[in-house]
Amino acid sequence: MQLQFEPSLTSFLRRFWCLGRKAALAVLAAIISTTCAWADGEWQHTFFSGSLTEAAWEKAINPSEVRFAGSGLVGAGLGWDRAFGSRPLRYGFEAQAVKHFGKQDHLELNLPLVLRYSRNLKQPFEFSGAAFGLGLSYATKVPQVEVDRSGASQRLFFYWMAEVEFATRAPDTSTYFRLHHRSDGFGILDVDSGSTALVLGWRKRL
Repeated sequence: MQLQFEPSLTSFLRRFWCLGRKAALAVLAAIISTTCAWADGEWQHTFFSGSLTEAAWEKAINPSEVRFAGSGLVGAGLGWDRAFGSRPLRYGFEAQAVKHFGKQDHLELNLPLVLRYSRNLKQPFEFSGAAFGLGLSYATKVPQVEVDRSGASQRLFFYWMAEVEFATRAPDTSTYFRLHHRSDGFGILDVDSGSTALVLGWRKRL
């Protein structure tokens, strides 16, 4: 089943996808070209949990249109990032391992390159940053939620995440709300399908 969008929305989504690819390539180039990057960067670990939706991602963030699929996930990740000089922008990656439950029980492995805007704030629950990541996702089984939504799916998809982050009382920790999304990348991969989860997480810089 082909997913149908209004022409203006399709144009916006394609521009969004192109910008994401350019950002991911810029992050990768920065990591490769900076010889001292690893020593100057910071490691972090994260834990998260969320619920899969039946809607396209732009409907998943609309409370009046979101419908949940009756399936959830829990995950853990190890990330690394580095500041762009003295600016509040950071670049890096996050390796994720995700376990699904409910309608599906597979494991999912994701590796997005991440561009992050980060503010060094101490006040609890104050907005402290935002991030976008783009990479690949591999599922150990074809995800049933994606099959139910679109009629077909596959194990290897593109993955993107978009999150907003909030400070906590503990030093070097934060909480976040994230869109956790798998898809074919506007036809780059053969199967027209995908899924979006709404996720809450916790992050600790090491």
